[in-house]
Amino acid sequence: MDRRTLSSGLLASTLLILARPSGAASDNRPCILMTITYDEAPGAPDLPFVLTAEQLRRLPRRSFATKTIWTSGVQVFAGVPLFALLEHFAITGRELVLSAANDYRITIPIPEIGRLTPIIAYERNGKAMTARDYGPLWLVYDYDNDAANRTQTAFSRSIWQLDHITVKR
Repeated sequence: MDRRTLSSGLLASTLLILARPSGAASDNRPCILMTITYDEAPGAPDLPFVLTAEQLRRLPRRSFATKTIWTSGVQVFAGVPLFALLEHFAITGRELVLSAANDYRITIPIPEIGRLTPIIAYERNGKAMTARDYGPLWLVYDYDNDAANRTQTAFSRSIWQLDHITVKR
């Protein structure tokens, strides 16, 4: 691991610890759900984008009902389309590396991201997701509406407990 990657990781971890509520009733600091950083490309911003649940909820929202291979029955997911997140923050690059809390990582070439799907879901069946329930963020495709979303590639990219995106330029 190089110095810059380590520094970005330490910064993101420190921000996460500082922003996480301590449990005290008077502590209203927002909880960071996800960070977005750039790789080591020249001219990349030094600081990560740090996103709370409130910030994600202010972005364009999309919901759909679909079955998944991990859950029983039809589920209704709501969240921000990944394309809209990139567009909102003017993020450009070659590909995204998405990481989960358990260090599971997937790579998505940016040209393969649709305008409507996948979404970074923050709700399932009208409720915020917990870590025990594939959350708090889960990259989900509309599996039922498009056969292209019922492939091994789409399934492997459906990362739950999503907490970090690295943009590769």
